[in-house]
Amino acid sequence: MQTDWYVLQTNRNKERLAQAALTQRGLSSYLPRIVQWPAPAVGSPVAPLFPGYLFVYLGPDDCARVSWTPGVRSFVHFGGGPASIDASAIAFLRSREASDGLIHCDPLPASQSVRIINGPFRGLTAVIERRLPARERVRVLMQILRTDTPVELPARWVRQA
Repeated sequence: MQTDWYVLQTNRNKERLAQAALTQRGLSSYLPRIVQWPAPAVGSPVAPLFPGYLFVYLGPDDCARVSWTPGVRSFVHFGGGPASIDASAIAFLRSREASDGLIHCDPLPASQSVRIINGPFRGLTAVIERRLPARERVRVLMQILRTDTPVELPARWVRQA
């Protein structure tokens, strides 16, 4: 095993616990987190980008320090040994973080064609005019009587077409 980033599988919803325990043991770890939009009905809007997984930076003699870490299930293995990940992949993920350390993703950019899946316009298609983040709504343009008509809908009512 060489000095590199490795992938750990964590216990369900224990990524933060595992990260804290690894930090206490003097190991560097990385847990990319994303802001979910719209926010889920239950739970935090901030969630791990890869639920159940965590990246850890290890040297050749550090493998034993990971064993029996609270929240950690095991190394992810491919072939005969632990799966390593290139440092450029970690750098790429970190480059996507905002100043708050979170990855913000706009799943519904302006001009995106969407299908309405709920409400009185269910089954119709529209184009996103803009997202209204304060109220977790979107303003879409719908063709009504041959005119682009703006309509506000809850964001959870639309999906990519």
